[in-house]
Amino acid sequence: MKNKIFLAGVKIDSITRKQAVDILLDFSKRSFRRTACYVNAHCINIACLDQEYKSMLNKSDLVYAEGQGVVWASRFIGTPLPERVNILDFFDRLVPMLKQGNIRVYLLGGQDLVVKKTRDALEKKGLDIAGARHGFFDEKEESDIIKEINRLRPNLLMVGMGVPKQEKWIWENLKNLDVNLCWGVGAAFEWLSGNRKRAPQWMVNYGMEWLHRLYQEPKRLWKRYLIGNFIFVFNVLCHKFKSQNEKLI
Repeated sequence: MKNKIFLAGVKIDSITRKQAVDILLDFSKRSFRRTACYVNAHCINIACLDQEYKSMLNKSDLVYAEGQGVVWASRFIGTPLPERVNILDFFDRLVPMLKQGNIRVYLLGGQDLVVKKTRDALEKKGLDIAGARHGFFDEKEESDIIKEINRLRPNLLMVGMGVPKQEKWIWENLKNLDVNLCWGVGAAFEWLSGNRKRAPQWMVNYGMEWLHRLYQEPKRLWKRYLIGNFIFVFNVLCHKFKSQNEKLI
């Protein structure tokens, strides 16, 4: 049984990276139509404005804290999460277990070249990649993609479209997908493919990886981090204030 906390109305599973690996493997092997996704400061900000997205997070089977800011916030509100659970920190542990369990994987999302490079990289690691498709498609192509996924029968569908698009796509199509686990992975294909370099380990350790990302993509990410981080702090403070008032009533 997973412990859960709530941050700004969003359910987050209180788990370690090792537990995340075990849960994702179990869902891929034994379950049917399970969902997994992550949250970071940006996700919490979106969830505070988008109730549909928040509802999808709260009914997902696994929601883990991908961002260090969420871990810090959990400590501040008095329900500390054990650690940051980022795919780049645990995926190498998951790969051999997926191989051993004969898990077939389908990759959906990202730019065409990136998802192809991701497929090549993961196949070199020994994963059984049933198929791969970029994330830029229209409604007609969507129907064909779902048919292809079901024909190839992967156990695990990794969806990398960014939030909240990937969660909305998963929940809109979940009932039509014959897969064990749909896993929203955001921009993970960029790193798994080797297309981007991760921040130095000291930045990762001190929760400063966002600065490295901002340096890499300033035009796209400056609002998310330079403004979004302040909005996140505001949302956390509102959550803390509301929780304290409820205890007094």
